[in-house]
Amino acid sequence: MTDLGIDPASANSAAQFVDLLRRVRVASELSYRQIAQRARAQGVALPISTLATALNRDTMPRQEVVTAMLLACGCSREELAVWLAARRRIVTSTPSTADETESPETSPDTPDAPVAGRWNRLPLNRVSIWALVAAIVVAGAGVTWWATDRAPEKPAAVPTDSNATVRVRPLTGPGCLSEHTGSTGYLFIEPCEQAFPTLKVESVAGGAVRFRTSHPEFGEGCMGVDPVADDDRPSDGYCTDVKHQLFTLSEAGGGHLLRNVELGQCLAVRPEAGARAVVFAACSADDPAQLFAVDRI
Repeated sequence: MTDLGIDPASANSAAQFVDLLRRVRVASELSYRQIAQRARAQGVALPISTLATALNRDTMPRQEVVTAMLLACGCSREELAVWLAARRRIVTSTPSTADETESPETSPDTPDAPVAGRWNRLPLNRVSIWALVAAIVVAGAGVTWWATDRAPEKPAAVPTDSNATVRVRPLTGPGCLSEHTGSTGYLFIEPCEQAFPTLKVESVAGGAVRFRTSHPEFGEGCMGVDPVADDDRPSDGYCTDVKHQLFTLSEAGGGHLLRNVELGQCLAVRPEAGARAVVFAACSADDPAQLFAVDRI
């Protein structure tokens, strides 16, 4: 990691140490899911929710979490020893920074332990939930009005019943919001019959919604913005009470704009290497690629 200019010895606080861990994660070009899978292959249980929580706090993660993550990201045993020595130095000087709320030993095959008392149960793995959210909002909208001579139609109401499964689809063409099989959790537009994971829209305070996902392999999650990646591409994650997992839906052009509360940007469909990728873009009701319908299944 020193070749990347990431030196754990330079950290003098828990916050600085965690910031260096974030840089390692980004430099590895591995998603939370891939890190968890690599850790599991080494016989270490590192739930995605545990890893994401550790990297989103400024408190010192447990030693087991640090060890599992660094080895999964390709650190050698010698490099790991330097990281653990830096961690020990910081914890010894400021004992209160050690995070005692995580449970890195929780099996990835069982629900994660509660984080900060917010939830009784956390999702096992992160899914490309962010892309699913965009798809859900789009599915409830109507038919594209600019393709006809008629005035814009009022979009159908977005289902927010916690038991209602939805499908999010762009008004610009066929397909639904989905992950790629074996992908890093980013969202694309795929044939509706192949779309996954399942999506549900949940109303939250302030008029926003949360898109909840249920992945066939990684379990429950929520769509949002990857909090530690270099770009702001929609991605899935474990559910937590943060702005980057909240969206507002605005009626436009017979469909809906799906705006992320934290970024202030909307989901949009863009061509990418032969695929139809879902990204964030400056919100514009005049951009047909940002209009989605959210349909109850």
